[in-house]
Amino acid sequence: MSILLQGSRFKKRLMPILLSVALAGCSNLFGSSFTETLQRDANASSEFYMNKLEQAQDAEDKQTYKLLAARVLIDENKIAQSEALLGELGELNDKQKLDKTLIDARIAAAKGDSNQVTMLLNSLDLSKLSPSQKSRYFEAQAIAAEKSGDNLGAVKARIRMDENLTDVQRRQANVDKSWSLLRATNSGVINNASDEGSPALGGWLTLIKAYNDNINQPMQLSQALQNWKAAYPNHSAATLFPKELQSLLNFQQTNLAQIGLLLPLSGDGSILGTTIQSGFNDAKGSSTLPVQIFDTSNTTVDEIVAQAKAAGIKALVGPLLKQNVDTVMNNAANLQGIDVLTLNTTQNPRAINQMCYYGLAPEDEAQSAANKMWQDGVRNPVVAMPQNELGQRVGNAFNVRWQQLSGNDANVRYYNLTADVPYFVQGSSAPAIYLIASPSEAEEIKGYLDQSTPNSKIYASSRINAAANGEEFASKMNGVQFSDIPFFKQADSAQYQKIASSTGGEYQLMRLYAMGADAWLMINHFNELRQVPGYRLSGLTGVLSAGPNCNIERDMTWFQYQDGKAVAIAN
Repeated sequence: MSILLQGSRFKKRLMPILLSVALAGCSNLFGSSFTETLQRDANASSEFYMNKLEQAQDAEDKQTYKLLAARVLIDENKIAQSEALLGELGELNDKQKLDKTLIDARIAAAKGDSNQVTMLLNSLDLSKLSPSQKSRYFEAQAIAAEKSGDNLGAVKARIRMDENLTDVQRRQANVDKSWSLLRATNSGVINNASDEGSPALGGWLTLIKAYNDNINQPMQLSQALQNWKAAYPNHSAATLFPKELQSLLNFQQTNLAQIGLLLPLSGDGSILGTTIQSGFNDAKGSSTLPVQIFDTSNTTVDEIVAQAKAAGIKALVGPLLKQNVDTVMNNAANLQGIDVLTLNTTQNPRAINQMCYYGLAPEDEAQSAANKMWQDGVRNPVVAMPQNELGQRVGNAFNVRWQQLSGNDANVRYYNLTADVPYFVQGSSAPAIYLIASPSEAEEIKGYLDQSTPNSKIYASSRINAAANGEEFASKMNGVQFSDIPFFKQADSAQYQKIASSTGGEYQLMRLYAMGADAWLMINHFNELRQVPGYRLSGLTGVLSAGPNCNIERDMTWFQYQDGKAVAIAN
């Protein structure tokens, strides 16, 4: 009897195994269990899923891998590849069709087609979606809203998205994106917004208002953020605080005891160093803060850093020359405990704690030009750059900012001869062009454009603006807009007259003087620049803020040639 009992138990244990084997041959009828993965997050790379696709034998599994790869390709910003892969899909079951609809909606959102997004999402029954699928549903809504300029609508969708996210990394990314949307929203829109009975939206609005109200008083801002966390302990942004704001919770105001100023004050570069020092000293004015001067012409920067540390100096301004900036950057371990504001940028700046890069780089002007052209309603700019290393750098800088503003690449073209430039705008109905050109080059290009496309709107960098330019040049350049430092708006001030006299009115030296003045301003607000996102200082070289890797960005003043003069225009 015990033998029979054991046999019965064995059959019971064996039946589920036999059943699963039998059903494996009927996957088309019941749907492969692998297809169920479409209801979950796709955590691998597109390359991983494409490799799995090549290895898969089952036809249904192949379609599932294509859908997973197409989904991830969008996250990798490879929209065209995702669309191409969707075009290769064969027959789909209901679960796969649902996933394809979500992917199609996400692609439509990336393209800014909000009507298509709405149509696709309305075809789905939200109640039948898994949490992961719901998060993708609301992500498509959020991106479509953002593309249409409705930042608050995007935040509302991301609140719904957060309710369906379980992965901490995805939740943090969603919180950070929600915060960046609020930061980019006009304060008037924020102040007039209603929480619509949503505690989550109310929390976000209270947070951004606290930020906007205290941005210029970082110590008060730090306290306001801590108060907010205490008032909204269960808010998603309290448990996963926006990364951009985390350093502010323990903010310490800049408090300097002594500064080291590193400049070339002898030899070939002495005129540069002494001009910057003049601006620095004039901005320092009557301050009693000790400043120790180090001449980089006859002492290596490594030795100067060692001397500064031995003297107890905790803040350095400089060096100026690029090779010295590279040396400081490459020996960052020597800088522990010292704040450094360099006076030049470098080709590949690294994010180094307590180090910022400041210089009069043409890349700053290119970014400012992208901002200006976007504000002016330009949507298809031509960026005409000389075919050299400078042109490549400036063209890349413009394109990076243009991608941030528009989501698309700018039309960057390179020329060997100025006569080539008119061909870049042929066929354009409203040609707008950005140049980095000397006065003589700009005059040639303007002459060619006046003949071929006289309605061209021309923007240029400060390279066009030289002291030698007279009324005749300004008349020829009529209508051309160019960026330069705000200091040149102050031509009637005593400070301007003094510096113009001491530099012989040489614009390049006057820009260096302004740079020295701004270096004093920034080193005295170093913690604010580094730790307070969006913190801005109005300097003589531009409106100053810290960008990626603490590269100091300068929003420039814009001028226009009109009636034989260069006149500042409202930004």
